[in-house]
Amino acid sequence: MSALDEAAVLRKAAIRIIPFLFLLYIVSFIDRTNVGFAALSMNHDIGLTPKMFGLGAGIFFIGMCPFEVPSNLMMVRYGARRWLARIMLVWGCVTLATSLIVGPHSFYVMRFLLGISEAGFFPGVLFYLTFWFPREFRTRIVANFMISLPLAAAIGAPVSSFVLEASNGVLGLPGWRWLFIIEGLPAVILAVVAFRVLQDKPSEAKWLLPTERAWLQGVIDQEHREDAANRHTGSVVLSTLTDWRTLVITFTGICFVIGFYGAGFWLPQIIKTFHVSTLEVGLLVALPNVLGAIAMLVWARQSKGGARVSHVVIPLTVSCVAFLAAGYFLNSPVIAMAAICVAMIGLYASFPAYWSLPTTFFSGSAAAVALAFVNAISNLGGFFGPTIMGWLKQTTGSFQVATAMLGVFIFIGAVALLALIPAFRHRPSPSLSRPATA
Repeated sequence: MSALDEAAVLRKAAIRIIPFLFLLYIVSFIDRTNVGFAALSMNHDIGLTPKMFGLGAGIFFIGMCPFEVPSNLMMVRYGARRWLARIMLVWGCVTLATSLIVGPHSFYVMRFLLGISEAGFFPGVLFYLTFWFPREFRTRIVANFMISLPLAAAIGAPVSSFVLEASNGVLGLPGWRWLFIIEGLPAVILAVVAFRVLQDKPSEAKWLLPTERAWLQGVIDQEHREDAANRHTGSVVLSTLTDWRTLVITFTGICFVIGFYGAGFWLPQIIKTFHVSTLEVGLLVALPNVLGAIAMLVWARQSKGGARVSHVVIPLTVSCVAFLAAGYFLNSPVIAMAAICVAMIGLYASFPAYWSLPTTFFSGSAAAVALAFVNAISNLGGFFGPTIMGWLKQTTGSFQVATAMLGVFIFIGAVALLALIPAFRHRPSPSLSRPATA
């Protein structure tokens, strides 16, 4: 196969796989964050204070954390097709059941169960990509997949605000209950579709020619063998979890996830203080996410040779400064909104390179463990961010200090990641040379 043919195979795989994973993640993200829009009327109906809402929004990640690594190991054993479909079916059912909550305690319970049910989905998808795309191209592939993150927020924001208003009072139910019902059904339906359309590895893909299957499977197998030869001896799980690179990546993840979900869950209520309608809240929440989607793709083009520390640190620094400015100018809606847009642009731009770091250093079962561990522990920031925001809002009476606080945590994470720079000097250079078996 010529280089042109090889590029065509990767393009064919990307066109077949990425759009479907793209759709799955959009549904996933909407189901975990739609509570931010439901809060516009739900909090009053079931008696949630800012502290209670922040705790409930964040407790999702407490449920998710312990099950991320076991879930990814189960995916290695049972295959992506079965395991991803199982995850989707369960979280869809839990989202539907969230429409039945009646007070703070049932709110906490359903958010906790949603976290458990969704555990392993995001790192599972990233791990799945390592069985289809060589390392050299993975940052761009991850960027193409992760564009679903800002677009999920951009699509989900106006849709959620519209459902909230349009369905209010239908069959005697408030709009926020319909929000969970209407946005929970797609996960259940797509679980069945995923089971039928996904393949676990290139050798099973009937939509590739035999020579294409052999080449792509050979490249991936060779890459995994090379990485295994450079991996620590002993237990894969233990050595991966205690590897200093895993710990540094995880710490940075905690810091920027505090910023991301702190803003994500509270942004509808922050923008509501600008004295706009519910539908306008949805459109304004969508704006920074649309800009973030563009920034993610543009910045990922700087990662042609694979992820680098600078590809994460630079946009995180921009985000830090913007969040500090947003907090300072929060009483000036136009300036604050512009700063929020820049802050989210910085966060989104850092994601593809950041989530490629674990698979830059690990592969095979070690990559599955690293991705799941990094996602599990870093997502604890998703608990601390909304919770701290709620506490500061209730304590200070405004969102100014809370918004600025997000920038401080992001800066700490960016500085910590600089420790990874020496590790890149000892990493084997990626290669797409044709394996002997091809």
